[in-house]
Amino acid sequence: MTQNPLIQRGGHDRLRRQIEDRLSGGGDTLLAILSDGTLSYDRAKAESDVIMSRFQAAGLASGDRIAIFCRDDRQLVLLVVSALRAGVAFVVGDPQTTEGEARSLLSVCRPAAVLTDVEALTRLTPEPSQPPFRVLGPDASAPEGAGLEARGAGGDVASRDPETAMLIFTSGTTSSAKAVEIGYDNLLAQLDIFAEAYGFDTGIRLFNLLPLHHTDGLTRGPISALWFGGTLVKPFPFSVQAVPRLLERIAADGVTHLVAVPAILRIIERLGREQRDAFRSSDFRFVLCSADFLDAGLWSRFEDAFGVPVANAYGLSEVVCDALFAGPGADTRIIGTIGRPVGVTAEVIDENGSLVDRGEAGELVLKGPTIMRGYLGAPDLTAEVLKDGAFHTGDLVRERPDGLYEFVGRRKTVIVSAGVTIHPEGVTAVLSTMPGLAEAYAFGQPDPERGERLVAAVAPAPGTELTVEQVWTFCRETLSPERIPVEIHILDKLPRTASGKVIRSQLMKTSTEGPAEPAQPSANVYEVAARCLRLNAETLSRDSSPFNTPGWDSLAHLTLITEIESAFGLVFSPDDVMDFVSLGDAEDIIARVQAQKQG
Repeated sequence: MTQNPLIQRGGHDRLRRQIEDRLSGGGDTLLAILSDGTLSYDRAKAESDVIMSRFQAAGLASGDRIAIFCRDDRQLVLLVVSALRAGVAFVVGDPQTTEGEARSLLSVCRPAAVLTDVEALTRLTPEPSQPPFRVLGPDASAPEGAGLEARGAGGDVASRDPETAMLIFTSGTTSSAKAVEIGYDNLLAQLDIFAEAYGFDTGIRLFNLLPLHHTDGLTRGPISALWFGGTLVKPFPFSVQAVPRLLERIAADGVTHLVAVPAILRIIERLGREQRDAFRSSDFRFVLCSADFLDAGLWSRFEDAFGVPVANAYGLSEVVCDALFAGPGADTRIIGTIGRPVGVTAEVIDENGSLVDRGEAGELVLKGPTIMRGYLGAPDLTAEVLKDGAFHTGDLVRERPDGLYEFVGRRKTVIVSAGVTIHPEGVTAVLSTMPGLAEAYAFGQPDPERGERLVAAVAPAPGTELTVEQVWTFCRETLSPERIPVEIHILDKLPRTASGKVIRSQLMKTSTEGPAEPAQPSANVYEVAARCLRLNAETLSRDSSPFNTPGWDSLAHLTLITEIESAFGLVFSPDDVMDFVSLGDAEDIIARVQAQKQG
């Protein structure tokens, strides 16, 4: 593996000493406020001690790897604390993942144990090419009636690496899935950068509703809270209806920072106008936005509406989390930029690897102590992006005369949709296994709500009838919700060059011209919802809501509101949006608004 020459090894001792000091001296101070309950530093130490003893009983040693799929955030935080203390490298998987995606993660990460409270994953067994692993409960206990000895000897001992802190999985089900290997020194360097760039200290109370299987939710969540002696505030899942509660909790919980992605800020900006003073408490410092492009319009509107600074960060999993910072200081918080690097150096190069002149667009190359160790077990993939310790991001930027950077676009195929990193190749690989499908291709398109949206073009096998609903049904069975295409086009065949390469530009043009199955103007809420949620209208009813309808998350909810407004020629008020939980609510709101217009 290509190593980063800029970092010193042996960082676990420093990390462990600081964690032990925090846990021993924290007392009743809360480490985390979670939907599953609170967790004080005292309780975290006591319960983590038990988990670490179970690690030992299961044969897990420093340098081993574990995979965590956990719906219970409190237990997940405890497992992360325990792994960091014990020197056990961990990867956090999406608890909503499909079995196929979980197997893909395990085949790449090759863990010694899988810890999960997801029933469907408790029956996982290693592939023939994998070393054995144990499946343990979310508290690291062995399942009742299952002897540890029956699970093997704790994994591939030769794979132990005491320098690896965690792995960040970067793709779905695909042969080219990658696990970013983050060393303890990488992680410590990022935490030092947080202190320098954000001013993180013992007083931080981070309101972070982002998923813990993403680096933005994990690193600027429980890991930062633990390292700095602060508190993670994650009291409920994010949703449209949760916006008022979210804003109320800012002052009630003494929140210092809201950690968000642009899609969340867009929802808050629309629905929170009646709580404009929510961020103006004596404790609150600034909003921290990252993981996706923050457009200047949203940035300006949010700051103006709530009177609070928004710091915009640029980063990737390959540099742990954040590398360039626009804010919180006024000298770098220039709307429309991604700021300047902190703790790393940045260069902008052309396709030949030569430096471009300031003001010209080129690929961003980062160098510094946060650069990943590499992609686990993938030296060829690592060598493509990591050269002489410098990470070639594949993102296009330009440096302004004042030294700040502007984001231009992406050179790589990876897309970021509502803050979620998606590798279209993985979706393509899954779609290609669908019976009756001749070929498939997934790609990204610009989207005003998500930043980018995932689109798929498919062609049926000769003589096969295929509907969009059938493709979506297959996707729901084989892909996690965040990797299901928003838009699907059925074509006779995919456009290709003479050499057989898919002509992506033609597919993108097809997408911008409209859906493959045109949506006719309709006064039927269920047809609008079916198009939006990629479902069959016959499966929907007045009772259909986010609580019982697959794919209906907070972002889909906002998109559905926009689609209904467009279809019926109306605008929902903030009160209407808050009242809209089920499709029956939508019908009632539409009838009321139409009656008011007629009266």
